[in-house]
Order: sequence, then structure tokens, then C-alpha cells
Amino acid sequence: GESSINQAPITGESIPVDKVIGDAVYAGTINESGSLEIKVTKLVEDTTISKIIDLVEEAQEKKAPTQAFVDRFATIYTPIVFILALFIMVIPPLFDGAWSEWFYKGLELLVVACPCALVISTPVAIVSAIGNAAKNGVLIKGGTFLEKAGAINAIAFDKTGTLTEGKPAVSEVVSLAAEENQLLAITKTLEDYSNHPIARAIVDYAEEKKVGSLQGSNFKILTGKGVQATIQETIYYAGNAKLFSDLEIPLSHCWSHIEKLQNEGKTIIIVGTAKSVLGIISVADTIRH
Repeated sequence: GESSINQAPITGESIPVDKVIGDAVYAGTINESGSLEIKVTKLVEDTTISKIIDLVEEAQEKKAPTQAFVDRFATIYTPIVFILALFIMVIPPLFDGAWSEWFYKGLELLVVACPCALVISTPVAIVSAIGNAAKNGVLIKGGTFLEKAGAINAIAFDKTGTLTEGKPAVSEVVSLAAEENQLLAITKTLEDYSNHPIARAIVDYAEEKKVGSLQGSNFKILTGKGVQATIQETIYYAGNAKLFSDLEIPLSHCWSHIEKLQNEGKTIIIVGTAKSVLGIISVADTIRH
């Protein structure tokens, strides 16, 4: 079959990916539209989502560098302290017979030199910090990452559905050979019958701008490329650069706009006829306010 797959649970990418026969799909992703018959090619323990779970579990078990150092130090230091305390309790009294006095001195050495506070302080501090962060809505996977946070100078966030809305929305409209309202009316007409999330984003945007649809016919969905329809006896197209390249419609005059929008991480929808490009609409996941 053919459909659009929401891969956000695995890749974090909010824009659905078109899948056709022969394409691979991730376990744990969501089929947005269409019917698919999927052949399982991997065991459950080999799927991408299982590997992510394993990585998270490993991260939780991994000790912070400071904690690991303290543990290694304690395995050497603690036996030495016990041996010295035992030596003080046993050897000197053999010469002067003051067993009680040297026994207490051995205990004093144990109390003063025992590394309990040193060994316990690090894990307690880490657990306390992770717990306090969790109360404030921040999940830290383990002590290693908590410790590394102290050396961070810059943070790059990319989390669909947490920092962002998790659904595409129109971010910019570039009019080239048509006015913005005319461009939106044509695009809304083309996309009105599609259930694709990008199409719905454009339709919603046009409705917000109070732009109506035109009279269209002969609607076609061009899988992996876009859509087409006949409006006032002219065939219009809306889709990606591959669609216009296949139709041999020149994009040279608008390529600078396309590159700019793509470099900003936006998905572009080019709108035009068999002769020229009318404009470009960019779609992106919006940041939560």
C-alpha cells in the first residue's frame, strides 16, 4: 500500500514521511492515512524502539565518573583501614598488656578513617539532585548525565511534542506569480480533499485567513510528490521539488527561496501550473508558548 507514516515516536520528526511498496517502516510509528500491509523483518528485540529502551536502561545503570572513582577508591582504602585498626588492637598490647587502651585506639582509627561519609555522599547527592529535578518536571537519565550538565556551555533542543506542538503549521507564504490570497485559495482547493497533515495545516491556515476554496475537478494524489487538480480549465500542482522536476517546470527563479526555507528546517510546498511556479508555502512544527 501507500501511506504517510508519523515517525515522531522514534525520530522526533513531526512531519509524516510518505511510504510506498519496498520502503522500511519503524516499529512504534503511526500510520496517518491509507492502508498498509507490513512484513516483519526483525525480531522484537532487534527493533529500533527496543534498542532505544536498552540504551536508556544502560544509561540509568551507568555510574557517574565521580561515583565510580569513589567506589574504586573505597575497595582499596577500606580494607587498609580495617587491617591497620586490627593491627593497633592486637600488636601493641602484646608488648605492654594494655588491651583495653589499644582496643579503643583501634576503634578511634576506624571511626576517624572509615570512608563511609566519602562513599555515601556522592550517590546520595546524585539521587537527591535527580529527585529534585524530577519534582520540577526534568527527567535526568542518570548520574553520568547530571555530572556532565555542569560542563555544558550550550544546549540544542529537538523534542517533538514537548518543546513543540508536535503538528505542522504554515510558517511562511512566498508569493511569486500570484497574490497571497489567490495562492492560498488555489492551494486550499488542491489540498482540501487530502488527509495528509501538511495538507490539513495549509487548509487550516487558509481558513484562519478567511480564504475560500475555488471550484476544482479531476483531483489526483501523486504519492510521494503532491497533488493536482483542474481549476478553471487549468491544471494546478502542489507538491515538492521532485514533482516540478519530473514535470520539467523550471525552478531556477525561485531556487533561492527554496534553499533558504529548507536551510531553516522547514518543509516546502511549491504551487504552480505546467508552465510556471505561483508561489511557495513552508510548513514547520511550531514551538509551544
